Amino acid sequence: MTGHEPKPKDHVDATSQRLFSDAAARAGFYAIAFGFFLVVLDTTALNVAIGAMQREFGSSVTRLQWVVNSYTMVFASLLLTCGAIGDRFGPRRFYQLGLMLFTGMSLMCALSPGVNFLIGMRVLQGLGAAIMLPASLALLSHAFPHPEERAKAVSNWAAIVSLGFAAGPVLGGVLTNFFGWRSIFWMNVPIGIAALVLVKLFVTEATERNRHHIDWLGQALICTALFCITYALIEAGGEGWTAPKVLIAEGAAILLAIGFLLVEKRSEAPVLPGFLFANATFSVCIAIGVILNFGTYGVLFVESIYLQSARHLNPFHAGMVILPLTLLPTITTRLAVKYAGRKHLKARLVMGQLIAAAGAVVLFFTLRDSGFWTIVAGLALMGVSMGCVMPAITAGVLASSPKENSGVASGILNSARQVGGTLGVAVMGSLYQRSERQGLLTSFGLVLITFVLMAAITWYAMAQRTSENAGPIVETGKRKPA
Repeated sequence: MTGHEPKPKDHVDATSQRLFSDAAARAGFYAIAFGFFLVVLDTTALNVAIGAMQREFGSSVTRLQWVVNSYTMVFASLLLTCGAIGDRFGPRRFYQLGLMLFTGMSLMCALSPGVNFLIGMRVLQGLGAAIMLPASLALLSHAFPHPEERAKAVSNWAAIVSLGFAAGPVLGGVLTNFFGWRSIFWMNVPIGIAALVLVKLFVTEATERNRHHIDWLGQALICTALFCITYALIEAGGEGWTAPKVLIAEGAAILLAIGFLLVEKRSEAPVLPGFLFANATFSVCIAIGVILNFGTYGVLFVESIYLQSARHLNPFHAGMVILPLTLLPTITTRLAVKYAGRKHLKARLVMGQLIAAAGAVVLFFTLRDSGFWTIVAGLALMGVSMGCVMPAITAGVLASSPKENSGVASGILNSARQVGGTLGVAVMGSLYQRSERQGLLTSFGLVLITFVLMAAITWYAMAQRTSENAGPIVETGKRKPA
C-alpha cells in the first residue's frame, strides 16, 4: 500500500468510534454541544418570560418582539461571516470567543435597567451565538471525518441542543415564577464558564484552514437588508402596512437585496458560494431550514403570549402546555439515531414536514376548544417534526459540502434557520397584534401551506441515489472553489 492510497473504511470507522468512546473526546464533544445548548435554552425560556417582562417594563408587543428578534436577527445575519472567519482562523479559538461573549452578555442582560438596554445586550448576545454555532459544527466535522460517524455525532449533538429547546419553557416558567425573568440570564453564567474550561482542556481541531477572502460589502448589504425587512414586519403590527416608516423600511430592504445580488455576481468570495448551492441536497436542506424555524419559532412566540394573555395561565403553566413542542424533538432525535444515515435522508425530511403540516391542521381547532388538549396535540406534532427534520438537514448539509468549507456551510444553514425564526416571530407576532383570533388562524394557515409546499419540493428535488455507500449524495455540486 502506498502512502497516497486512502485508508480502509474499517480503519476510519474504528478511529471515529475510539474518538467518541474516549473520555477526553466525550468531554470535548459535550463542551461543543453545551455551548450551543445555552443559545437554544435562552430562546425558548425567554418566550415564556415575555409576560413578566411586559408587566415590569410596561412594553408593547412590538417592543417585546424586539427583545426576541434583536438577538435572532444579529444571529442570522452574521452566521455567514462568522462561519467564513472560523474556517480561516480556526474554529476552536472562534468558539471560545463566542462563548465568552455570550456568557458576558448574559450577565449584562440579567442586570438590565430597562427594555432598551436589554435589547442592546441581546444584540451582542446574538453576535456571540453567531460566532459559536458554525464553529461548533466545524469542530464536529473535524473530529468525525467519516460521513456515517459524523451523522451519528451530529444526531447526538442535535439531541443535546434539543434538550435545551425542551427544557426552556418549563425551566423558564419555574425561574420566572419564583425568581423573576432575570434568573434565566443568570443561569447562563456558571454553565458558560464550565463550558469554557472544557473547551480549553479537551477540544482539538484539524490543522487545515480555508484561507478564502471575505466579502465584507456583501455581508454588510445582506445584514442591513435583513434588519430593514424585520423592522418593517414588526412595526407593521402596531403601525399598519401603509405607515411611512414601514414603507421606507420595505423599500430599503428591496434596494439592499438588489445591491447584494449585484455584488454577489462580481465577488471573488461570495457570501453564498454558488458551488455549494449547485448541490441539490444542500439547497433543499437550506430551504427546509428556513421553513422549519419560521413555523416553529413563530408558533412558539404567539402561543406563549396567547396562553398567558387570552387563557390567563401563569408562566409555569404556559410552559407546561408548550412543553410538547420543545420536549419531543429531543425524544424523536434519540429514537431516530439509527436512521441518521444518508439513505434515510429524503424520507425523514418529507415525513417530518408532513407531520408539521398535520400539527398546523390540529392547531386550527384550538380556538373552538375550551380545553388545552388540542393545543398540546398540535404542538406535539410540530415537536416530532422538528426532531425528524433538524438533525437530518444538518447531516445533509455537512455531507454535501467539502470539509474545508464546513464552517461556511453550517453558517449558511443556521443563518437560514435563524432568518426563518426571525421572520416567523415578526410575521406571526404582527398578525397576532392586529387581531388575536384571526392572527392565530392566519399564522397556522401559513405554517400548513409552507410545510406542504416544501415537502413536495423536497420529494421532487432530492437525489434519487440513496445507497449507504453511494459517495456524494448528488452528482452536482462536487466542484470546490479554486
